[in-house]
Amino acid sequence: MQPGLLLLAILLLTACGSDPGFDKRTDFIVEDGLVQFVNMMPDSPDLIMLHGLDRTSSGFPSAPAIEARPVDKYDWRIAYLNSTNDEVTVAEGEDQQISEDGLSTFLWMGSLRQPNIQVVDAPYIRSADRPAGIADIWFASNLTNHPMVDIYLTALGAELADASPLATVTSGSFTSRFSVNAGPGQQLRITVAGSNALLFDSGALEIPGQAEDFYALVDDFGPDGANHANVIRSFGPDSLPLRDESQPAAVRVGNYSEQATVTAMLGTNLYPNVNKQTRSSSQETQNGVVNFTATDANDVILEESELTVSRGTFQSIYSFENNTTDATSVTRSLVIADAFRLVRDRAVFKFVNGSNELVDFYVLRPGQDVDEVAPFVNNLGFTGTQNSRTLANTINFVVRNAENTETLASKSSPLQEGISYTLVFDTQGALQLLTD
Repeated sequence: MQPGLLLLAILLLTACGSDPGFDKRTDFIVEDGLVQFVNMMPDSPDLIMLHGLDRTSSGFPSAPAIEARPVDKYDWRIAYLNSTNDEVTVAEGEDQQISEDGLSTFLWMGSLRQPNIQVVDAPYIRSADRPAGIADIWFASNLTNHPMVDIYLTALGAELADASPLATVTSGSFTSRFSVNAGPGQQLRITVAGSNALLFDSGALEIPGQAEDFYALVDDFGPDGANHANVIRSFGPDSLPLRDESQPAAVRVGNYSEQATVTAMLGTNLYPNVNKQTRSSSQETQNGVVNFTATDANDVILEESELTVSRGTFQSIYSFENNTTDATSVTRSLVIADAFRLVRDRAVFKFVNGSNELVDFYVLRPGQDVDEVAPFVNNLGFTGTQNSRTLANTINFVVRNAENTETLASKSSPLQEGISYTLVFDTQGALQLLTD
């Protein structure tokens, strides 16, 4: 390089580095905001939110943890795969602003056919900057059966008739934020607007101090669900359903033992003469740890045990022949939660292992084989899986031994959208597909 050109280059570089408008300590710092996606759509499978370059999965009902995003404008889209593996767009938008120290909460309301997506923007106050003993609390509602509800936050055990609503909210909308006293000994109740018709009762509730506490009111699919609400709570990284103390349990009994008939007692509930390989109708029952007794057609006791029944859910008790080496009863039983929510483009299923073998359980779509797909669950003993969703398609269910050397049973069947199924593997090695 000629000396003159070299000098010019040095001067230019020096000038760039000494520009008074440039500060290397701050000019490359990217400010962040926050975003959260709350799935309140009662008919939704797991949905994917494509927000900028990020992807977040959210099932119903849930509020995944708050995520950080650089301050910017974002295009977004909510989508899922249908039964033919085609991507379906539920809703989309452009130029959603993420602001510094702001929280954008996406409320996925309405339904898949008629989505109602609302973005709630608010300043995000970090816990350390909040006053002690105080929390901010707010609500959103997407209740199909209840267009307007009243929300009460009282001391535990306070008479509802003597209280005033904290807020009234219309389905498809949300409230402002309320500053309330934090601490234990509180109670959240939801009623039909203008009445004391109770839809939800939290029982004893603790509100964390210096937190933002959010409650999503969604459809309930438990016993008498049309007259109840389900509530999902989210604060910080946590999201969990609250138990409804006003809602009973409902339980049925299935006889999958070798007994021709079984008569069962669950607490004070009687289930007479349940035939082999059938289930009784459901009955409203007490909850908690409940005494269970099964007898045969001659009133001989087959089993006496204690089973745990969860409030606000449909459950089934499945009784099997007790073939364990240390058996002290003729039968043994387990409790499994049922699910009756209609899910778009999905079937719901659960697997019950009533044998005394550890098994691997496979859920295969057409063309798949156990050698190329991981088991849905492996080394499963005498228990059942949670309710899960699969494509409404022909599915091959396969049960193999835990060493994965032998197929013990299989069942292939077309599954219908919006239907719940139970697969029962019994002590005789039979796999039965039951429509719930």
